[in-house]
Formats: sequence, C-alpha cells, structure tokens
Amino acid sequence: MVIAEPAWLHTLGQISGVLLLLELGLVLLIVAALMVGLAIGAHWVHVHVMPPLREYTPRAEQAMTAAQRGTDTAVRGIAEFFGWRQRIETTARVLLFGRGAARRVYEESAIQASSDLQQIDSAAELARPPDAAERAPRVATRQDLARANGHNGHAEPGGLNTLADNAG
Repeated sequence: MVIAEPAWLHTLGQISGVLLLLELGLVLLIVAALMVGLAIGAHWVHVHVMPPLREYTPRAEQAMTAAQRGTDTAVRGIAEFFGWRQRIETTARVLLFGRGAARRVYEESAIQASSDLQQIDSAAELARPPDAAERAPRVATRQDLARANGHNGHAEPGGLNTLADNAG
C-alpha cells in the first residue's frame, strides 16, 4: 500500500536538506579556518619562540642548579647552627639545673614538636584539594617512623639530650 504524501511536505523536506547542507558547510569552513590559524600559530612559535628558548635553556639550567646548591647550603648552615645552639643550651641547662631539668625540657620540646607536626599535617590535608587527597600518597611523619622502629614516638633517653645523659 502506497501512502500519498502532500507536495508541501516534500518541498519542506527539500528546504530542510538544503539548510542542513548550508549549516554543515559553514561549520566545515569554521573548522578549516581554525586549523589554518593553529598551523600559522605553530609556525610562528617555531620561528620566533624556539630559537631564544634553545639559546637560553642551558643558562637557565645553570642558574637553577646554582640556586638549588645555594639553597641547600643555606639550609644545611641553618640546621647546623640550630644544632649547635641546642647543644649549648642543653649543656648549660645540665650544668646549672641538673640532668632531670634538662630531661624535662627535652620531653616538653618533643611533645611540642609532635603537636606542631600534627598541626602541619592537618593544615596540609585541609589545603589539599579533595580529589587529590584520595590519590596522593600519605607522607610518613616522624611518629610513624618511630612506631615502625618500635618506639612510642615520645622523648626517650639517648635522643637529642645525649649531653644530659652523659653528664650526670
């Protein structure tokens, strides 16, 4: 059985087909223009940007290496200075107040350092984006390392206060 279709429906179908072809042709022209623009941009970058980068990359690497060495030296110096300061303070405390006072100060500072590390860890977790917190590995703290080695994470004799242990 054949259904007769009105002539106006056939005409509307032809018009919509022509409009669709015009729209697709316009989209094709836009995409082609974008591709030409990208090709021209890539050529411009290759001609104008890459030669200076090739020229200055070794200098930048040398500057970064020098900066890293300088930073490492500064950090090492600060840590050494702090270590000497702690040694002098502990020695003076032992000589003036005895071994017990030095041990109490050491234990209090170990507790303070532990709470500071916990605050730093919690602040780092709050600053991390939620999706990165699930993917990022957990960084082991000093307490985790101490527990793994069989210590309870609190101050123990033989730690930083070896002068206090040897002086009495």
